[in-house]
Amino acid sequence: MKSETKRQSIIDAAAAVFMEQGFSAASMSDIASRAGGSKATLYSYFPSKEELFGEVMRDLCVARVQPVFAALETGGEPAEALELFGIRFLQEILSPDLLAIRRMVVAEAGRSNIGQQFYNQGPKAGRTRIAQFLEQQMQMGRMKKADPWRATIYLMALLTSDLADECLWGVREKPSDQEITEHVHSALAVFFAAYGAPPSTQS
Repeated sequence: MKSETKRQSIIDAAAAVFMEQGFSAASMSDIASRAGGSKATLYSYFPSKEELFGEVMRDLCVARVQPVFAALETGGEPAEALELFGIRFLQEILSPDLLAIRRMVVAEAGRSNIGQQFYNQGPKAGRTRIAQFLEQQMQMGRMKKADPWRATIYLMALLTSDLADECLWGVREKPSDQEITEHVHSALAVFFAAYGAPPSTQS
């Protein structure tokens, strides 16, 4: 009989194996061994390694990234909400394990639908929530009226920019909280120069 506890233990074991070996090198045998069960049991929960990797991605997104978006539901000024969101968002996506997942996705995107899964569950879903927040702020007169989706694309480009790229490609280690805060302040200063009032908190 299948159980949610066993299913989660498999996902946790798979996450550990993927982090250690990468997607291509990881085998279902290794994952089954790490989870303390047989391959038959593993396949009864997840028919393929790709599907299991998708669940690992989804599990990390739910557990680590989705709570960050709560900053957009505080009811405060848009500059304050986006500053809190930006800082928490970068702190999570620049952590070693989430960077490792993103690197695996990039490596496998041309060979399977893993890239599409990641985009739909991560960036696309997150951008949709941000666009909804920006649209609400625009309707309330707190920001300039514009295309909220386009504004979201520009916002995320400013927040990630060179900082995320350098960490993704291993050029630098994860920045300190102070560096992240200063980076977010600078990004939002540019964003609000185009779409609204400047941030209330200056670095």
